[in-house]
Parts: sequence; C-alpha cells; structure tokens
Amino acid sequence: MNKFVKIGAIVAAVVLVLVVAVVILAKILITPERVRATVVPVAEKALEREVHLGEIEVRLLTGIALHDLRIKEKDSDETFVSAGQVRLRYRFWPLLFLQVVVDEVRLEDPQIRVVRLADGTFNFSDLLGETPEEAQTQPVAAGPDAETVTAAPPINLTIATVRLSGGELLFIDQMINPDAPMRYQISQLNFAARDIALDRAFPFELECRINDAPLSVEGRADVLRQTGNARINLDNLDVTAFSPYFREQLPGRLTGLKLGLDVRAEGGADQLTSSGKVALRDLSLTLDDLPDAPIRGANLLLDYDLSADLAASILNLRSSRIDYNGIIAEASGRIEQFDAEPRLAMDLRVPSLDLRKALAALPSALVADVKELDPAGVVDVRARLEGAADQGAALLKNAEVRLQDVQATAGGMRPALNGRLNLDGDRLESQDLVMRAAGNQARIDLKASNLFGEPIVVSQHISADRFDLDALLQAAAGPAAATAREPAPQATAPAEEIGPFDLPLRADGTVKIGQTVYKGLTINDFDLAYRLVDNILTLEKMTGRVVGGTFNQTARVDLGREGLAYQGKVNLQSLQADPFVSAFFPQAAGSFFGNLNLDLDLNGRGTLPETLKQNLSGKGRINLLEGRITGAGLAEGLANFLNLEDLRVLRFSKFGGSFTIEQGRVRLNTDLEGSEVRMKPQGSVGLDGSLDLNLNASLAPNLMQRLDQRGQVTRFLTDQQGWGQLPLRVAGNYDQPRFALDTTGVREQVEERAREELQRRVIDRVLPPKPEEGEEKPQDPARRLLDDAVRGIFGR
Repeated sequence: MNKFVKIGAIVAAVVLVLVVAVVILAKILITPERVRATVVPVAEKALEREVHLGEIEVRLLTGIALHDLRIKEKDSDETFVSAGQVRLRYRFWPLLFLQVVVDEVRLEDPQIRVVRLADGTFNFSDLLGETPEEAQTQPVAAGPDAETVTAAPPINLTIATVRLSGGELLFIDQMINPDAPMRYQISQLNFAARDIALDRAFPFELECRINDAPLSVEGRADVLRQTGNARINLDNLDVTAFSPYFREQLPGRLTGLKLGLDVRAEGGADQLTSSGKVALRDLSLTLDDLPDAPIRGANLLLDYDLSADLAASILNLRSSRIDYNGIIAEASGRIEQFDAEPRLAMDLRVPSLDLRKALAALPSALVADVKELDPAGVVDVRARLEGAADQGAALLKNAEVRLQDVQATAGGMRPALNGRLNLDGDRLESQDLVMRAAGNQARIDLKASNLFGEPIVVSQHISADRFDLDALLQAAAGPAAATAREPAPQATAPAEEIGPFDLPLRADGTVKIGQTVYKGLTINDFDLAYRLVDNILTLEKMTGRVVGGTFNQTARVDLGREGLAYQGKVNLQSLQADPFVSAFFPQAAGSFFGNLNLDLDLNGRGTLPETLKQNLSGKGRINLLEGRITGAGLAEGLANFLNLEDLRVLRFSKFGGSFTIEQGRVRLNTDLEGSEVRMKPQGSVGLDGSLDLNLNASLAPNLMQRLDQRGQVTRFLTDQQGWGQLPLRVAGNYDQPRFALDTTGVREQVEERAREELQRRVIDRVLPPKPEEGEEKPQDPARRLLDDAVRGIFGR
C-alpha cells in the first residue's frame, strides 16, 4: 500500500513540476512584444493592408487578448475590418518544447465593410488571387524576422478554431448606381469553425440577420477539395430590397416578396445535391403583359430534391412539389444545358385540381371572364415535356387529363364532363368521355391531330340513346329569363355582322340520338353529319322521324365572309302539320292541319334582320293533303268578312304549289281545293308576317246562296256550275288580316256575266230556243250563225 502511495506522490510531483514549468515558460515565451512582432507582420504580409493593434494582454488561462484590431483598406485609410477584441488561445504542452502554438482565434464584435466597386471588383478581390495549390505551398507557421527567430522561439499560428461573435457586415454596392450605392446590413453575425485543416473537412456554423431576417448555416467545408455541405435556414427576407439585381429578368414590377429557406446542399465546384423547402410569401407582382391583373399577396411553396452536374450543365430534378395558393403541381426529370439553351425531359403532374379553388387562388382580373362560366369539378393532369425550352407548346409530348364532374355555365346551360383526354405528340383522343346536362347523358368520341400546326384536324362523334333537348334549353332559358326582366341597357353602337372567321381548323363529326325531344316534338333516329374545311361548314345531312313523317336537311355556310353566306335544302315528308307548325310557328298554333310535304332551297347572307331580308332568297314547293285551316287569322277573318260561319274551318283535300323568296317576301303561286271552297292564292307574304295576296276564291253554290239569298249580285259572280267567283284581296298581317273585294276583278266578272246574259236574251228573242238536252233535233243553222255573231259583238 505504501508503494502505491509513493508512486502517486511521485506522479503528482512530476505533474506539479510540469505545470509550474509550463507557467514559467508561458511567462517567458509569450510576451506582448513577441505577440505583436508575430501577428502584425504576418497579417500585413498576407493581407497587404495596414494592421493596427491596441493593447495586448497575455493571460495564463484565457489566452492572448488583442484589443482594438483594425485592418485598413488597401492603399486607403478606410477601415476594412475592425474588432474590439481578438482572443488567441494557445496550447500548454508545446511550451515544454519552447514552442508557442496558437490554435484558436476569437473575434468579438467585429465590424466588416465589404464594397463592390463600379467596375465589379470588390475591396477584397486582391485577396482571392491565390489558388488553393499556391496556398498549400505557403508555410503555415509564421514568425518574426530572422534576428528575432534566432533570439527566441517563434509563435506558431496553426489556427484550428475560429470564432466570431456579435459581428456586423456592411455591404456597399457601387456597381448598380455609383451616385447612390446600395447598402445592405448583416447584423448579429456569429461564426464558428472548428478543427480547421487544409487536408480534411471541418465543421462550421453561421448565424446572422440580413436586413433583420434571421439566417443560419451549419455544415462542413473541405478547403483542399473545395467541397462541403450545409443546411441553410432563412426566414422572412424582404426580397424587394434586392430587386435591382434581378429587375431586368422580371416579367413585371415586383412590389412585395418575402423569402424563406430550409434547404440542405452538398457538393463542390463540379457536383451539387440539394433538397429542402423554398417559401415565397406575400408575392405582389404587376406583369407587363397583364397590367390589369396584378398578383397580390400570393404564396408559393417549393419542396424539392435535386442533383446537378455543374461541369456538364445537367440538372436532375428527382422530385419537386409547387404549391401556389393551394394549386399543387409536381415535377421530376432532367434539364440539360441549363446555363445556355436548356433542354427538358420532365414529368409533370397536377393532382386533383379543384377548379373552383384554383380560380379563387388566381388574380381576379386574370380570370374575370372565366369566372362568369363558374367552372367546377376536379381535374387530374399528367404530362411529359421533352425538347428545347423555347419550343413552347411543342414541348408537350404526351399527357393525360382526367375529368371528374367538370362543369361550366355557358348560354344558361351547365354541362358536366367525366372521362379522360389523352395526348400523344400532336394527337388528342378522348376515352370514356361522357357529358351530362339537364338529366341527359351523351357519349363523346373526340380525336384531334396536328395540334401544334395548321390546320388542327378534329373529328367528333356524339351519341345517346335519349337526349331531351327541351330540358336542356329550359335549363338554359332560366337564367336568360331572369336577365330579361332586368332593364335593358341603352345601345351604344349599331349592331354589326359577325365574321369573317379564319379558323385554323378542319373538322368533321356526327351526332346520333335514338330519341330526343325538341320544341315538344319527339324526334326518333336523329342523325347529323357535318364537316368544316377552309372555313366552309357543310351540314352533310340532318335526318330524323317526327310527327308521323321524316325530315332531311343539308346546308353550306361560308364562315370566311362578313355576315356569313349560306345555302341549304329542306325536305319534309308526310309530317302532321299542326304539331309541326305549332312548334316552329307558335303564333299559328292550331291553325293548320293535314299531311305536310315541303321542298325548300335557300340562299342568303347576313345575320342581322335587315341584311337577312335583303339577301335571303329561295324557292320551293309545298303540298298539304287532307287538311284544314282554322282559328284566328285567315280563316276567321274570311268568315267574318263574308259573314259565313262555315268558313271558320276551311277544309280542303289539297293545298299546294310553288313559292319563291326574295327581298324579304315569300311569293306564292298555289292552289287550294276543297268541297266548299277553292282558292288560287297569289301574291306575297312578308317575312315579318305582312300580307299582300289575291285569294281568287270560289265558293260552293250553297255558300253563294247563303251569301246572297236574293241572287241580285251573286248571279253575276257564279259560273255555269253555280260556284261563286270572289276576287278577294288580303292585306294587313297574319294575325290581323284585312279582306276586301278586288273591284277590278268584280267589275270584270260582272261585265262578263252581263255580256253572257245579254247574249242569251238576244238569241232567245230572235230564234226559237235550243232543243232541250236529249232532244235529237239538230240546232237550227240560223241560230248557230246568230250565236256566233252575238259572241263576236260582245267580245266572245
């Protein structure tokens, strides 16, 4: 036991001797003069700047304290770096070998002034000229001049730790505007680097406030290999203060932006990997191209993970997620030549985009027109971009758009779409695309090609088992009716013709509906085919079965002319007239009955009423079989005029003939045959409903007798069969026709009948009467001669 005590006492004594020796050597080797002689020349030689030191304190336990350090600008009295106190910590054990090794430098409250001059150089640019290889050839240790070295051991400045606390850095930029330099302040600057070595990585930490925004950096640096890694956190930096540096690259005027960072980066001069989050908050930007739709208070968040080959200018974006006011977009892929002419190979996705929320996230003025459509629903987009960045839309190589109950209000209607749209190169094709509207459902097959060229080629096919057009139009009429009750605004300019249109489009399509309802009419087997080529829209056919008959229509519309130019043909076969007329001419509802056949050729130009009247022309034939005309209008007006109740319903076996359309009027040449009434209407009916007709009516004997029971007048207006000839004229309009006798026609008929009556009486008085029917006695030659003479006298 005593042996161990003795050994312990010996060790303690040795340690005590060593400590005393270290203390004595420290007092001997580390003196203020030696420190000044070591630090100042080394610093001035390395920095090529004048260095001033104030009081120097050597403390046994806390190290060396240098007060009032000031480093001047090169060739100037302006202060470059100043510090209230610099602490140098030395190692104890090298003192036993008569060496002073300083391994830690601590700067307290340093003031650093960095200036970028008008020529783009900095006030420290001369310090950056030394390459890393040259730095390695320089001796790490430094000391006084030769005489001092021979007189006493040097102080070795092998610095392993550097600490900076409470510092401030003032950055002055004279390059942007030499007359009014930009000034930026970094305050509360704290920095620490430990285990500093040129041959291995060492850790460092940095904290400061940039224009009062907190910044922290923590990482490792390898000076020899020029590599490192760091985690950077920045919160709420006002970017607008730095806008002079990137103002020319902005697409508008930036008035507000706060930047936040939480990123990690690792690499060097050739390779870099980075990941993290970038936050742009309170973004306010007025775009040059959209000055009326400024961005106000927007937030953009970026979450990314990337690697970059800086030597080859290749960026690999492993993943990224952008959140703009709740609009999410994701991207991954590769960008080559990003420093010159970028080429992209990217995958994009916009997952589950709520259209209503998306519109709310965008500037109101930018989407004002779209908001009127009130779009809703969810869209999911996947896309592939490949090619040069300046290719624009041609970058889009393929895409898939999923539509989930996507709706919009247009023309009072609100259809909804479900299905997919697939893009492959310049070709688009729909898949399982279904449109729902007002309780109806239709399938849409859509194909388009040459999307990025001219013309775009589109083929569309719509089909449905049943589609109620009336329900759709009623839904559309609801908002329109509400609007119609509001006072109409005063017209500020005359209406103009639409067109001409120059559509970079070539299209064709079909519409097939098993059963539809339009204007209350049930239409079966509706079949429509169209095509659009060189701004010429051709309706190749529109057929169907309705009200017991069929219809067939073709048309051609020239969209390339102002007001359009159009021609068409309509054929109706065996349609029931009453429901057809009631549907398309409600003012004549309940007036026309029978089986209707119609052939009509039309030509015209213009969409305004006056232009239409002047330029619409056509011709056709109409045939109405086993029908009747009744109700207000012509039938009632004729009955009232002649005071014959029987004429309130005009029955006929056939009504038909030809007609032409010109100068806004329909000119008739028709014939009506009935058991009690016969007519040969001639004249015109205006497209506005005005009438100018000669009916050339004939009434059956029983109606003529009731019209003139005494026979004093009608006997001059009847033919040999007893039918009364009434040369009636009709003016006014269809709703309120005005009837009148054609006095010229009446006079001619009366004169004709008078001549016939006088002729008969003369012959009867001069010659014996003609033999009655059935008698075989031949006519007297004298009577026949007299008959011919009388006819010649009276113009017969």
